[in-house]
Amino acid sequence: MKQNSTERRSFLKKVLAGSAIGASMAIGARPKTAKAATTGRSADRGQETLYQETEAFRKYYDSLR
Repeated sequence: MKQNSTERRSFLKKVLAGSAIGASMAIGARPKTAKAATTGRSADRGQETLYQETEAFRKYYDSLR
């Protein structure tokens, strides 16, 4: 029984050590940054408005105040 108990402890120690290493790698990973698209639409949009301001739009945002 003692040998079975030590085998379990050894297994649990390895599992905990592995999960700690995995967690530290996940925390230490640098976030990926998006690259500008070279094909398709132009990456330089300037002050382009992507919506139309309608009466319903204004009413909705006024109701949030």
